[in-house]
Amino acid sequence: MASKGIHGHETTLAGGTVGDVGNIISISGPDMSRDAIDISTMDSTNKAREFIAGLYDAGELTAEINYDGSSGGTANNLHTAFLLGTPEVWTVTFPDTSTWVTNGFITNLSHAIPVDDKITQSVTIKFTSGPVYTDVA
Repeated sequence: MASKGIHGHETTLAGGTVGDVGNIISISGPDMSRDAIDISTMDSTNKAREFIAGLYDAGELTAEINYDGSSGGTANNLHTAFLLGTPEVWTVTFPDTSTWVTNGFITNLSHAIPVDDKITQSVTIKFTSGPVYTDVA
């Protein structure tokens, strides 16, 4: 069997009032996690703790982007969405057209302004519901 893989070039991120987020450098996440509930009792086999799966946290996504403060850029839209703090639909579309779609709100919006390099923004979106993954049709 041949190895399979896909590069991240042409991955997109879009959010309700923000629209398409342009100039993406990288996307990290979603970082999902699940609680482990300890159900151990005096009768547990081999004196080993026993666990069941608990609730999961849909996690968050962080995108690094080149700053674009122009009238058609995303800096103002991201700033406005951050201040509103309202959950909205976010979609990550991979180059193969598979998608992650979920609700979330911006929890962090930061800037890096070096003297000798490009200005960048970092936006972190906290998911308020489990993302729905749709594979390539």
